Order: sequence, then C-alpha cells, then structure tokens
Amino acid sequence: MRRAAVRMMAGGAAALAAASLLAGCRAKNILGTRDEVAIGKEASQEIEKQFRVDAASQDAQRVRRIGERLLIHSDQRPGVPYSFKVLDTKEVNAVSLPGGPVYVMRGLLDLVGDDDDALACVMGHELGHVNGRHAAKQISQQIQTNLAIGILLRGGTAQQLAGLGADLLGLKYGRDDEYESDRRGLSYAFKAGFDPKGLIRFFQKLQAMEKSGGTPEFLRTHPVTRSRIERAERIIEAQDYPYGR
Repeated sequence: MRRAAVRMMAGGAAALAAASLLAGCRAKNILGTRDEVAIGKEASQEIEKQFRVDAASQDAQRVRRIGERLLIHSDQRPGVPYSFKVLDTKEVNAVSLPGGPVYVMRGLLDLVGDDDDALACVMGHELGHVNGRHAAKQISQQIQTNLAIGILLRGGTAQQLAGLGADLLGLKYGRDDEYESDRRGLSYAFKAGFDPKGLIRFFQKLQAMEKSGGTPEFLRTHPVTRSRIERAERIIEAQDYPYGR
C-alpha cells in the first residue's frame, strides 16, 4: 500500500510539473542567442541539401545587397551571423531561420520582378522574424511541451525533439508575430530608403496569383488577410516605423 501511495504521489508530482511546464509554454523563451545560432546552422544545412543555393548570379547579388542594406537599418542582434541567400526553386516563398539565415526562393523573385521595394519589404519581414525571435519562442514552446509530455509518459522526449530543425522551413507564425514582422519589415525598408508600399504591391500579387488558381507557398505560412493589409496601410499612412535606425 505504501509503495502504491508513493507511486501515486510521484505520478501526481510529475503531472503537476507537466502542467506547470505546459502553462508556462507561451510566456517563456528558454533559448539563448547561441542556441538559436546552433539550431539555425543545423537547419540551414538540411535546407541547402534539399535546395540548390544560387550563390553567384545577379539575383543572388541583388538579394545580398538588399539584405545588407536592410540589416544596417534594422535593430540587428549582437552575435547573430545574418546571411541572405537565393534557393533555386520555383516555390513562391521566403523564409528565415533562428540565428540569422534568410532565404529567398527564385519563384518569389520571379513574382516581384524588378520591384526592389517589394523584395525589400518581404526580406525585411523575414528579418523581423529573426530580430523578434519568433522562431525561438515557438521552439521553446515545443521543447517545454515535449518535456512535459516526457514527464507524463516517462520517456520519449528525445525522440519527440528529434528533427526539430527539419520542421523550420514550414514554420507557421501566429497572427501577432506576423503583424509585428510586417511592422518591423516596413520600418527597416523605410529607413533603408525603400518604398514601404512595396509590401502592399506584393500582397496584391499574391492575391492575384491565388485567384488565378495557384496558391503560393508563401500564403501557406504567411496568410494575407484583409485586416493584415489594412494594418500595413495604416502603418504606412501614419509613417509608424518604431523599429530599426
């Protein structure tokens, strides 16, 4: 009986610990900058095995040039090795990883054409995710949730955490993170001398593409809603650009 009671008490303590972890998942970012850089490095290696990196073309030079110009005017983070690369795929998308890597896919470059302002706003948005530490928050939540599950299930946590980096390419951010990154991207673009209305033009092109029967990959991870466009328009009209320098 005493052993059974002890097991029940231990199980109850584990459940309480798990509940505590789960309750704090949304609020606590447990990753430091070095953790983010390490995760981003591992994930970028996986991505660059999946897609060919275009390192020498005019498109690659254009993306690096715009990225570096945005970076100068952003609230860049110490210890983060930012990079800006083109992936040779027809997907219409751009992604960023924790710890600095930003990727623009050739399909997105084809969509924006020679509109550097639109491209700068999209890249600024991705840079905003890095500087806002949005991926780190989501990964922290996943780690804490998996730890809680591991406590409840008495093991299996390592398997649940395996392959975390591989999932970052399709990471979906919450609405608040998307709005914040829009605002950051608009701020960086404006302060770097680009036209922030480029973001509105990009959204309109995405919507036109969707209406014609195609769903750009960008929309799967960055939904464009009427309220999101209206928010961006209000930011531009008010010149409300608090981020960057």
